[in-house]
Amino acid sequence: MRTKNLTWGDLETLSDYDPDSMSVEQARQLIKHFLVALDTQESVPLRAALHRILACDVISPIAVPPHDYSSMDGYAVRYADLHSTPVILRMVGKSLAGHPYTETVTAGACVRIMTGALIPHGCDTVVIQEHVRADNDGIEMGAGHKPGQNIRRVGEDIALGTTVLVRGHRLRPVELGLLASLGLSEVSVNRKLKVAIFSTGDELQQPGTPLAPGHIYDSNRHTLFGMLSELGADVVDMGNVGDDKVRLKQTLLEAAARADVIITSGGVSVGEADHIRPLLAEIGEVVFWKIAMKPGRPLAYGKIGASQ
Repeated sequence: MRTKNLTWGDLETLSDYDPDSMSVEQARQLIKHFLVALDTQESVPLRAALHRILACDVISPIAVPPHDYSSMDGYAVRYADLHSTPVILRMVGKSLAGHPYTETVTAGACVRIMTGALIPHGCDTVVIQEHVRADNDGIEMGAGHKPGQNIRRVGEDIALGTTVLVRGHRLRPVELGLLASLGLSEVSVNRKLKVAIFSTGDELQQPGTPLAPGHIYDSNRHTLFGMLSELGADVVDMGNVGDDKVRLKQTLLEAAARADVIITSGGVSVGEADHIRPLLAEIGEVVFWKIAMKPGRPLAYGKIGASQ
């Protein structure tokens, strides 16, 4: 998502808008109101698509299964040969997964078949091996079988041309397997949302360094990085910026040029070193900056460049 142009007319259409006293839910609705979905697509390899969002519907280019297969180990037969009791058939070959029997099976013959193997031409039924007595030359079985039993048919799982996944679907591990089963090595997904983050404050130090008097460790930025990464965003970490108005303005403008969204930590209250909100108003506009929540009441939201 990115932020669309903000107008006070838009704000006036929202009930109970008050930038000095806003509930958390009102703030959420305002943020949602000014978001626009990204429309940039990219094609990525299947394994790189985990947790990405589909940019278009996926239409199956094949039927699944693509052929009639045996669902059991046994014998492929012609159902027309099963009317006598007992049934005695001669075995003419084998059909294994990946190694089909290529001849046409004629009357009185059968083929040894394994699970996942292609049904031979001429056969229309599979009798499981537990119902058969076999020797080197043939098989013997009783009656009671049904035509087409123990066969997985073409397109039984997915028909050719079926919509299997719709635009906007988040791809989980199971969907990667589904797409692979259709023979797809790449998939079209939405571009990742680019989010720039930085923290502010002269008092901040990075973890791993001795803590100086009056300083604290920069923790919020690491929390933001983890949360955004978990959501699948492309995080642009711009580090920590001290309480310098010129540097902060430059960082905000650079972040706006590099990312779709900027999230900062610190500098939005009313202290002498809190520059973020005035800078946001200077180079863009502020929609709100206080919400009815403790801790976290000073929270500014707006757009850079909206009023330039």
